[in-house]
Amino acid sequence: MATAPSRTHRHRHTLIRLIDRHRRVIATLFAAVALLSATLVLRPPPGATTEVLVASRDLDPSRPLGEHDLTRRALPAPLVPSGALTSGTTTAGLLLNAPVRQGEVITDARLSDPPARAYGPDLVAVPVRVADAGAVDLLSPGSRVDVLAATGYGDPHRPRARPAREVAGDRPVLAVPDEDRRGGESGALLVIAATPGEARALAGHAATSRLSITIRG
Repeated sequence: MATAPSRTHRHRHTLIRLIDRHRRVIATLFAAVALLSATLVLRPPPGATTEVLVASRDLDPSRPLGEHDLTRRALPAPLVPSGALTSGTTTAGLLLNAPVRQGEVITDARLSDPPARAYGPDLVAVPVRVADAGAVDLLSPGSRVDVLAATGYGDPHRPRARPAREVAGDRPVLAVPDEDRRGGESGALLVIAATPGEARALAGHAATSRLSITIRG
């Protein structure tokens, strides 16, 4: 009857000796478990993130943004700069106002703001000097005009001027600079939104024709 307690005593003694022999290892394991538990308890939960657009490579401001120039990246909400472009923003065709390095977050401050953009993505701002300064006085930003060019005006070899030709039709006025309104032969300046083709035609007629406008509204 004394055999079972004796065996139990021997097993317990062996276990105590084993623990005593490896007490440093066991203490280290317990310390690691305690540290891990404390870290899991104290670590804050993951914060909210926002997907923003960043440069996928170094970008040159001399050409419009293309489809593969920007990529999406999730950033912690507190680190997102003000005005950052989010992943749903349409950027194709937009222009940068300065070089951008790969990985840089694109904000609205990095984009140029062409004055004609509001009237169409393919329009440009075109200064036009009109002979009749009084007509320009009737305009304001948002007015719509036709620009006409009369060739042969003032040419002594052409006593009868040809009918005026419409160079740009139904174009919005972007600005009427007060400082450049000068009467007389110099005329008055206005800025309209026009296509690149119309801009080239207006530049050509400015040197050889008398430009005038008709006001649509």
